[in-house]
Amino acid sequence: MKPHTLTSLLLAVALLPTSSPTPAIAQPLPAQSSTTTESARQQAVQAALDALVAAGAPGALAETRDENGNWTGTAGTGDLRTHAPVPRNGRWRIGSVTKSFVAALVLKLVDEKKIVLDAPIGRYLPGLLPRQDKITVRMLLNHTGGIADYAATFDQTPAGLRRLGETTYTPRRLIALGTGLPPTSDPGVRWAYSNTGYAALGLMIEKVTGQSLPIALRTRVIVPLGLRSTYLPTTARGIAGLHPHGYMRDEKNRLEDITTFNPSNAWAAGAIVSTASDVNRFFDQLLRGRLFSPGLLAQMKQTVPVAPDFEYGLGLMKLTLSCGTTVWGHKGHIPGYATYSFHTDRRDITVAATALPSLNDAAIDQAMNQALNAEFCS
Repeated sequence: MKPHTLTSLLLAVALLPTSSPTPAIAQPLPAQSSTTTESARQQAVQAALDALVAAGAPGALAETRDENGNWTGTAGTGDLRTHAPVPRNGRWRIGSVTKSFVAALVLKLVDEKKIVLDAPIGRYLPGLLPRQDKITVRMLLNHTGGIADYAATFDQTPAGLRRLGETTYTPRRLIALGTGLPPTSDPGVRWAYSNTGYAALGLMIEKVTGQSLPIALRTRVIVPLGLRSTYLPTTARGIAGLHPHGYMRDEKNRLEDITTFNPSNAWAAGAIVSTASDVNRFFDQLLRGRLFSPGLLAQMKQTVPVAPDFEYGLGLMKLTLSCGTTVWGHKGHIPGYATYSFHTDRRDITVAATALPSLNDAAIDQAMNQALNAEFCS
């Protein structure tokens, strides 16, 4: 069989946080000739980056990979104080894209016979969650467990975000915040985004492996896939190595640097730090089936409906774009940063994209539509 060649696009910007997990859906571009060149595609992605900055994002970064190699584009600045450029190989907080990493680790442990996908969470963590005999591991992975999102309790004002970035949360405290809210539904009834469920999955991973979550991710996912710049911090407030700075709006609507931030409030739900190259490589290898058996990859892609053209699998978002292309990946937000990473099989090519809303959501959505269409719908 002819081996697949791969294309991926990764787009990231420094921006304000947003709470919505629903990705923007691309609108089709005018019809283009089949002779559209790779250079023209890169120019279209660069135009989207420029549009992101024009909409108010301090900086933007994109990486594309295909059979012709890698291409990285940037726009704006990586530091408003020094006006340094956005580092092309810089790290940033990838937010809820972390969920795809954690879900991949859970499925790897299923492959190792350490976890049963449809077992109740009470088998592994007795007493942690209400209705522990009704909520399965699968339900936590696809957000159908009916557990409320602990992030709903966070103060999203500038003062609240500053406090959030200075406070250390334990996983059990996060879970207590979520379970202290009314359930979103009975287990298995409907989809409702829940960071609380992923905090529970993180504790389950630690229980069955006997390792901390950062070490379990490193030994079973990060190192095997050759991700050299990816790590999960627990309470460390800085980002190691080169990185673009992240910003929020303060009380006077000025941009305030929020790069230094205690990520313990995100943990298994959104605290990973990575690079464009590593995120692309992760999804490339994941969707090639390099981490676990093909049957489990098929399970990961079993989805539940969320909204028109948006479904959710086991730690994977599935979008159907207006041109009919289906893409897989995830979207992530954490104060200062947001990330989209999406992938599809097309002409023996897998495409990954990270696209971010920013300070002006409508303009950012339009810029993301440009980038997604440049890669998926041309």
